[in-house]
Amino acid sequence: MTAKKASISNSKGGVGKTTTTTTLGHALALRGKRTLIVDFDPQGQCATALGLNPEPCVFNLLISPASGSSHRWVRETGRENLDLIPGDRSTATAQIVLNAENRPISAVAEALASLSKEYDYILFDTAPSAGGLQERAIWASNQVIIPAATEFLSMDGIQQMAQLLADLNNQRAWQGTLLGVLPTFYETVTKHSKVAMLSLKGTFGERLLPPIRRSTVLRECAAEGLTIWEKDPDCSVAADYTRLVNILIKNRR
Repeated sequence: MTAKKASISNSKGGVGKTTTTTTLGHALALRGKRTLIVDFDPQGQCATALGLNPEPCVFNLLISPASGSSHRWVRETGRENLDLIPGDRSTATAQIVLNAENRPISAVAEALASLSKEYDYILFDTAPSAGGLQERAIWASNQVIIPAATEFLSMDGIQQMAQLLADLNNQRAWQGTLLGVLPTFYETVTKHSKVAMLSLKGTFGERLLPPIRRSTVLRECAAEGLTIWEKDPDCSVAADYTRLVNILIKNRR
């Protein structure tokens, strides 16, 4: 068994990357899929969202691979089938070191090689900027999901990500694919969100995923260290994420 890897990435912050990563991860775990989340964002918010503490585990995984098995950096989340390699501010230093030492584009894939044999899925939460680590994480991925807030300003971030994926494919022989663009913070009653959705549909067509509606309960989940499946699994936004996890599983490659 080799894990299927998915990056949740956007060069713009505040679009729901961490929420999407942790929600998808727990949804897969609840379906019996052994799942690992790796937090490549220096903010270390995946740990906080899951009720854990940020740690320099990603730094150690990438910079000190000879110091011991990669398993030592994996943390249990207290949820069956769901583990985490947390990050913190030291992840930014790891990126600097990777670039200074001219580590190959395959650095992340190599660091996770042994763990890839133990999980069904590995999800990457990446930083909202290009700088080397994001590219290496995406190169290690089979699929990429680009969360995008339903606002016009988010288009720049999506276009930058689309260009990055094209460059990795053309210049670095990346074998992965874009699963889709995920509209987030969608408001069904506002004209602004509907116009933004039409714009996204016109640009990405079938690559546009069903939207995630704006929800107060998601903010409450983050503050309490819970996922939506623990807080309110019957709410509308849980239904939105159920559709997304169904698509991810159906398109497993």
